[in-house]
Amino acid sequence: MNLTLVLKARAKINLGLSVLGRRADGFHELETVMQQISLHDTLLFEPYSADNTCALLCSKPELDGPDNLVNRAAELLKEQVRTKLPGVRVTLYKHIPVAAGLAGGSSDAAAALVGLNQYWQLGLSSDSLFELAGKLGSDVPFCLRGGTALAQGRGEQLEQLPLLPFFWVVLALPRGVEFSTAEAYRKFDRSQLGKPDITPLVQAIKNRSRADIAGWLKSSFTNTLETASLPGSDVVITLKKGLQEYGFNPVFSGSGPTLFMITDSYASAGCVSRIVEELGGISYMCWTSGENQLTDESGG
Repeated sequence: MNLTLVLKARAKINLGLSVLGRRADGFHELETVMQQISLHDTLLFEPYSADNTCALLCSKPELDGPDNLVNRAAELLKEQVRTKLPGVRVTLYKHIPVAAGLAGGSSDAAAALVGLNQYWQLGLSSDSLFELAGKLGSDVPFCLRGGTALAQGRGEQLEQLPLLPFFWVVLALPRGVEFSTAEAYRKFDRSQLGKPDITPLVQAIKNRSRADIAGWLKSSFTNTLETASLPGSDVVITLKKGLQEYGFNPVFSGSGPTLFMITDSYASAGCVSRIVEELGGISYMCWTSGENQLTDESGG
């Protein structure tokens, strides 16, 4: 097989996140609005000599192991067909920060499901891939669908919302800080933290009201896990307060530690990005992205 395939695995931010409680299966009941953004990893699929093998190479070698969600997605697909498959080498070029609340691993898993289904010519439907995505992680189903969505349950129950109006998005990542999602949820359980009502956000998106969306993000409490995680990192607190002193409204994404800000203006986004760097953080300037963004380039 001479097919080569390139897919972009896009990151997400949480415009709002409310953890409602623990489920009987050990996961947590969520209500969250997730938004795909342009920041992405890239996955290259190309022929490999050993049949029935998915060989993963990553630009961050420490992520090459069997626990990488790309490898787990490959094993899950092989279990579905139980037949000999041509060898494939997947090269993963990481650009999304790791353990940053941006679903980088989940997005890679979604791209692997789509890419390997096409590379191996398995013919699995989008519904079948969606079901498999839920077995890989709570954010993987959203990363498969993309766009703007209300996620409930443990994240697998998706209601696609109208696409968010175009916004520039500036990510602010504290240097040298990674947060464990599991640890953030553990602290939530112990601390009995609050549950922001995301209904106004959902309505603002359905109304396509830029002002109301921005207004929601200016509110003081948009993410249950912010108070679960922030006390563990003075660096994040310092970065957030520094941005607030400049008049910005940094919002916590997922389990953190990434903060993000939105703006209508490219010039404003550039200004915010420079200030993040001046405050000692790492900035990424990107934008909101539409649905069905697992695009590819194929070659014979």
